[in-house]
Amino acid sequence: MLNKRVKAGIKKIHKPNQRIRFCLGTLVLVALCILLLIIGTFTQIKINFNVPDSGIVSYLKFEYIPQIPIVLFIAALLGEFWGLAAIIIYIVMGLTPWYPVFALGGGLSYIFQYNFGYIFAFIFAVFFSTQQLKRNDSFLNTLLAVLLGVAIIHVIGIFYMVIIALLRHDSFDFISNYMYFQSFAKILYDIVFSFLAVLIAQGSRKILWLLMS
Repeated sequence: MLNKRVKAGIKKIHKPNQRIRFCLGTLVLVALCILLLIIGTFTQIKINFNVPDSGIVSYLKFEYIPQIPIVLFIAALLGEFWGLAAIIIYIVMGLTPWYPVFALGGGLSYIFQYNFGYIFAFIFAVFFSTQQLKRNDSFLNTLLAVLLGVAIIHVIGIFYMVIIALLRHDSFDFISNYMYFQSFAKILYDIVFSFLAVLIAQGSRKILWLLMS
């Protein structure tokens, strides 16, 4: 009997296109999501794999920062309005001189960093991925939302980086290497981890908003 009531409550409260109502619990979740994004910014996962190079096996190493999966987790958990609010607050904090929450510091001068385009793109990724997630919670729709969000971040990030590099008269080799290590080498990890993060967020959203109702 209790299980039926819980399921009925979840079905009634959780709808993909339903805006999350304002309450103290919502503000707490927004604050926790911002904190999670800050923690993810300074979390580095070492990735090592073999790369065949002229018959000689070499090792490609880079540090994966799980920002993008966390951003899409926030989008799926908080929805459009509160997800955007969390991301915008994070970016505004990073652009102030008092809260260096970005990987390389903070302040208005960070706008001219090569990787700021990726951070700025979080806003568009949250908006468009949440629009997709509003349709339904199906496997295919969730995957499309993840692919859309990840693609937006990398496309805007690359475009922004190229503009900054051209303004600084950087070489083509620098631009191509930066694009490879910041996007091409990591995009598959972003898709896989983001998909898992969105699935977790969708399940958590149902439970959390049932408790908060």
